[in-house]
Amino acid sequence: MTPQKYCHRVCRQSGSNFVFSFYLFGPKRRRALEAFYAFCRKVDDAADLADDPQKARQQIDFWKEEVAQIYQGDPQHPVGKALGGVVKIYSVPPKYLEEIVAGCEMDLTNKSYDTFAELETYCYRVASCVGLVSLHLFGVELTSATQQAGIALGKALQLTNILRDIATDLRRDRVYLPQEDLTRFQIGLRDLAHPDPSNLNLFDMLYFEMERARGFYRQAWEGFPKTGKARRRLAAAFSMGRIYETLLDKIAKDPISIFKEKVRLSRAEKLKIAGREIFKCLLPI
Repeated sequence: MTPQKYCHRVCRQSGSNFVFSFYLFGPKRRRALEAFYAFCRKVDDAADLADDPQKARQQIDFWKEEVAQIYQGDPQHPVGKALGGVVKIYSVPPKYLEEIVAGCEMDLTNKSYDTFAELETYCYRVASCVGLVSLHLFGVELTSATQQAGIALGKALQLTNILRDIATDLRRDRVYLPQEDLTRFQIGLRDLAHPDPSNLNLFDMLYFEMERARGFYRQAWEGFPKTGKARRRLAAAFSMGRIYETLLDKIAKDPISIFKEKVRLSRAEKLKIAGREIFKCLLPI
């Protein structure tokens, strides 16, 4: 199996909203995005799916070295081989891939975060840096405003994921919600493990976190280009961002639902949102 086919298989099996956006591009950029997504998937799995902490550490160390080899021309993994050409063609700086690995490495030792500032560093590494690499692959001119918008969108997406996955993460002994926020709203681990629909403090905390995510969405939409080729090339970012923002809206209508099941959008809902955003990106503004 070629490295490109290997990456395509990883993407096909993921069911990710990010992969959903790849079909907005032609074959060349789509293959580049598939290679990059496969990299993110494999690094994330190295931290999350390993049988024991020692094996997880070994795998993270492997990907640290693999990033170096991607840029030195001698990667060992099929994903690294596929990504080697991509980073050259699209001028992707190594620091972003290094930060992504460093973010996943945080999951090996950090089961919780004391402050939002600490969590924000994690979000920047595992999500904002994904956005910054994507801007390179989309072919967008990297102005300061566009980069800051990409960083904000990454944080918004990650915070939405954190809210959606509170129950799942808790079963893995992880609490991404900042401890300072839990203390502020007088919420303990028991309140998260056994949520009480009459606990108004719990609802206040959840809506506080949702508004924080919305603030980052607003920063992204305000910072991205409003006209021209750059906006058209950001169709995937707008589509994915609006899909996750709609997911956040769905959570807001029934916050307690996140403790019962994984809140999702249907394929039809995603297609509708993506179609609308693509159409808007093609219109003169």
